[in-house]
Amino acid sequence: MNLSKRKYAIIAGLALILMAVLAGYAYGFVYGSLVFPQEGQKTLESIQKSIGTFKSGIAAWVGILILDLLVAWALHLFFKEVQPRLSLATALIRILYSGVLGLAIYHQVAVLSVLDGGGTASQVMQELKAFESIWSNGLIIFGLHLIGLGFLGWKAEFVPKFWGVLLIFAGICYSAIHLAKALFPQQIDQIISIEQVLSLPMAFAEIGLAIWLIWKGGRIPSHIKNLSQ
Repeated sequence: MNLSKRKYAIIAGLALILMAVLAGYAYGFVYGSLVFPQEGQKTLESIQKSIGTFKSGIAAWVGILILDLLVAWALHLFFKEVQPRLSLATALIRILYSGVLGLAIYHQVAVLSVLDGGGTASQVMQELKAFESIWSNGLIIFGLHLIGLGFLGWKAEFVPKFWGVLLIFAGICYSAIHLAKALFPQQIDQIISIEQVLSLPMAFAEIGLAIWLIWKGGRIPSHIKNLSQ
């Protein structure tokens, strides 16, 4: 049983790390360098000049989507013995989030169709804004997944309670921030300022968990090893 748990921990941890790398490329580099929220014409021209880079960003998003599903499966099996129903519900919530992410990615693909058809800058920006809005709404759901994951981590005897607390905190932050963006768009500047302050613990929750999963997740504690020898 521990060998299987170790296997699922490594799969989930590696997938989470790879997702972080792909997200840094897709959103931090590609989207951040080609999309200018208040400058439609500049965005249109930058994407046209770097269409290959834009397509590679879409490919990275698709990779993130696939890895999200893999993580949902691996973490469910890793935590299944703790509380089967909560573990399954938590996995299904992440799968639901993945579906929303897929819909968001569709709007990036639609940008290519707009460009192929000689569309305008306003049409391109409309698709990109749809991507951002749908993804942001999806992160409300993602926050619920982290909260469920945090409760599982808190209840599990084989996971330090620190990770459970941090995941619950990060999940509340994700859901609250993106819910606020949806309900109070006129306060977007203030919400973004709060998001920037909370971004470090939000990011560390999953990345830190990923490192712990790869390093120690599912290992048999040393004192139990000694007893079995």
